[in-house]
Amino acid sequence: MLKEIDVLILGGGITGLSLASFLKNNNYLILEKDSKVGGYCKTIKRNGFTWDYSGHFFHFKNKEIKDYVIENIECELLNVNKITNIYYKGNLIDFPFQYNIHQLPQNEFIECLYDVFNIKEIDTSTFKSYINSTLGKAICDKFIIPYNEKLYACDLNELDYNSMGRFFPPIINFSELLDKIKNNSKLPTYNDSFIYPVNGSYEFVKSILTKVQSDKIKVNTEVKKVDLKNKIVHTSDGDYKFNSLVNTLPFNLFLKLTGESTEELSSNKVIVFNLGFDKGTNIKSHWIYFPGDEMFYRIGFYNNILSQDKMSLYVEIGVKQNQEIDENLLLHSVLSDLKKYNIITNQILIDYEYLIMNPAYVHITKESNHIYNNWCEVNNTNNIYSIGRYGSWTYCSIEDNIVQAKETANIINSLPMLD
Repeated sequence: MLKEIDVLILGGGITGLSLASFLKNNNYLILEKDSKVGGYCKTIKRNGFTWDYSGHFFHFKNKEIKDYVIENIECELLNVNKITNIYYKGNLIDFPFQYNIHQLPQNEFIECLYDVFNIKEIDTSTFKSYINSTLGKAICDKFIIPYNEKLYACDLNELDYNSMGRFFPPIINFSELLDKIKNNSKLPTYNDSFIYPVNGSYEFVKSILTKVQSDKIKVNTEVKKVDLKNKIVHTSDGDYKFNSLVNTLPFNLFLKLTGESTEELSSNKVIVFNLGFDKGTNIKSHWIYFPGDEMFYRIGFYNNILSQDKMSLYVEIGVKQNQEIDENLLLHSVLSDLKKYNIITNQILIDYEYLIMNPAYVHITKESNHIYNNWCEVNNTNNIYSIGRYGSWTYCSIEDNIVQAKETANIINSLPMLD
């Protein structure tokens, strides 16, 4: 039997839930494949450890959005001034790299300064050419390029120059950099502080869920096919006729469901190990970036955020989307590298969780931007939208997802409702 829904939402992550909460129309339905909503924003609590699917630390610019997200959180909410470092040739230097090059050995510091001073014409042909021409070759070779190649698991020449948008450091001003070094002043970044619930990031989801009707969510429901022409979605739980459709599933998966080609859209996947140990650590960082030969590109310390006695880590490894993974072999390599770099000293692993985020970081290219923008031009006029970090095939914050969800809901709220 064909069921009619005015607003059908594919995916019950933060974007889909937020959109539903902003709708004035009560004739909506969220379809979620998993048994639990939240997408990648989920929390595991076990044996005294609190682990997310990966590090989810909310940075807010918009007070209205911040209040919206946190107003119904019931547990203690931590406000944390972040401590982040880069492991570089046996030493920890402060993040961001480009503003702390004075912490490098003198010869490398001079090398970086020289290249910054000689920055001239900006090259926007690729992401790699852009960063070299805005930050200087030395800074890029020492950190920016090797780190991002580990994260994206691809050649940075394949990416669009603006792949990271506002999250990528601005063009370095030589005088500003010297002034910062001379006065030992800190230049602001987009995420100098963050908030985090003591019970984990799923508390953000629970807060948003208080604004969504529970009977408007169908979990364990997989989308099998999307017929945009006839406005019908075929699922494992039957077929739905819609007036407006909002997709938050990965855009390549959504296109495949509609019968379109996805060959031009690529991404990496990220392997996450959440690791719990029997004792603590003297390391004070909240997270550390690794541009070297170690397996991981970043590790984070839940124990330093939550003030816990036992060391609790998340470890992130970027790999190609189709790369086969041997969990046990990879865990052995991770632990070996953690010992090699003195993250583990006398601690013993007592529990761990293995997770795969696929997709994790999408590869934003001129082609992917063209595909998405053309798709929106054709379909938005038919009340069909694809939004969110993965639905828009972009790089953005959780706050950005909520803002986009609200903007889309406002458009839908202006439409006539089905009888």
